[in-house]
Amino acid sequence: MPNAAPSSWRMFLPLGIVLVLALIWSIYWFVALGIAKERFAAEREILANQGAALSCTQEDWGGYPFHLEYSCRSPVATIVGRAELRSSNLLLVALAYAPWQIAALLDGPTTVSGLGLSPTKVDHQRVFAAITFKAEEVPTVSLELPALSVSGFGKLKQLMLSTRPSPTEGMDLAITITGLEYQSPDHVPLTVDSGSLLSSVVQDQTLKVQKFELQQGTLRYWGSGTLRLDSNHRITGKLDTETNDISGLLAVLAPHLTLSAAQISNLKTMLGLLGNAAKAPVIAQDGALYIGPFKIADLTAIY
Repeated sequence: MPNAAPSSWRMFLPLGIVLVLALIWSIYWFVALGIAKERFAAEREILANQGAALSCTQEDWGGYPFHLEYSCRSPVATIVGRAELRSSNLLLVALAYAPWQIAALLDGPTTVSGLGLSPTKVDHQRVFAAITFKAEEVPTVSLELPALSVSGFGKLKQLMLSTRPSPTEGMDLAITITGLEYQSPDHVPLTVDSGSLLSSVVQDQTLKVQKFELQQGTLRYWGSGTLRLDSNHRITGKLDTETNDISGLLAVLAPHLTLSAAQISNLKTMLGLLGNAAKAPVIAQDGALYIGPFKIADLTAIY
């Protein structure tokens, strides 16, 4: 009998420890949530001052006990007053014990509009992005965009994109695509089975393409070079490109090139001198796009 009281106290000790830990964790979670709200508001204000604003019909915070969650219903993103994106729902989720790692989920469809662009509906499945913030570094981003479809333009089975800080300053960028089909009202669809891009964006906004590659069946087209925007915001630069089947490549591209039959014939003759596997520079300058000496398209400003 003398040991009955101590035994009862020991029996409730584990429960007491759990309750104390739960209380400590709850205090931590609410403090972390407050810090997250303040940081989010500060970053949102900075972006708004730079011309990128986000508005929602309803905003909520939650995620207790293990997550920090921010939801934005009917998000509208405005970029420097020139472009606007509208979607169904945006959700940002971070682990409470690792708030620097954020998962972003965007539900479609998304409507894109801007200067000179009428509202265009973009259908897609849920977009997923993983973002990791590091002190004084560009965030690391991985993004997956599945089942993209734009009426009158085409569709894409999947796009994967990833970025990371470059060891030589700037940002490394990698993109892969599968199942691309470009639709044109006046031409047969242009399809690409798969494609990839490895590149770096340096501080002067130059895109250094280490390698890009497109494949359709056995046909391959690849190259490397440097691109940037000129003072009129048009693409300028040069890509040195190659193919394993020049006849097959021209057969695919010919319907989509703004060249006469005589020009296409001359282009085939010029490239044919190099054999079935050929190299040709693609040059963008002064608002025009060239393959070798042949102008194939006009280039408009990106923004």
